Order: sequence, then structure tokens, then C-alpha cells
Amino acid sequence: MLKVVLLVFLAELWNTAGQVLFKKGTNAIEVRSLRGVKNHLVFLKEIMAKPAVWLGFGSMAAGLVIWFIALAGADLSVVSPMGSMQYIIILIAAHFLLGEKINFLKLTGTLLVVLGIVLLSLS
Repeated sequence: MLKVVLLVFLAELWNTAGQVLFKKGTNAIEVRSLRGVKNHLVFLKEIMAKPAVWLGFGSMAAGLVIWFIALAGADLSVVSPMGSMQYIIILIAAHFLLGEKINFLKLTGTLLVVLGIVLLSLS
């Protein structure tokens, strides 16, 4: 079981890295209206030109492969709730890597989501 926990944790680290890289890629784009198909296509073209986004795809792919390995080693009803640790990892990563503030409400909300997932997994 420890192996599965470590695999899920590693998968969530890779997924978090992908999320942070996606955010860095979107931060590098000028914010404009996304109304209309043309603006969506321009946004898509700009976002796909950012190296951080491609690195994010690679990170997410690595996380997915590790997730598959974890799923092969335990039941989905066990592995999936463990994935809720990503909420905590993202909160910490966003603070240290993106400079986002952690306030009481963000922390409480994140912990309540994790608690809810843990309670559901126990039923």
C-alpha cells in the first residue's frame, strides 16, 4: 500500500507541475475578451506558442502514466480519494512558485474539500 501512496503522490506532483506551467503560460498572454470564435482561435494560437504550456503537457502526461501504474496496484475506490492531496500540493505550489497568497478561507476550503473526499472514500 505504501508503494501506491508514493505513486499517487508522485503522480500528483507531476500534475501540479503541469498546472503551474499552464498558469505561467497563460500569465504570459495579454488578457483580452474571449467572445467570439476568432478571439478563441487567437487565444489558442498564442497559448500553444508558449514553451511552458508544452512543458505542462509533458508533466501532465508523466503524471498520467504514473497514475495508471498506481491504478494497476490498487482499487479505484482507494487510489482516487488519495488524489485529493493535489488540492493541498497546488495550494502550496501556487504560493511558493506563483506568489499567490494563502489566506484562512483558501486554506479552510481546501481542507474541507479534502476532508469531504476522505469521508466519501470511507463509506
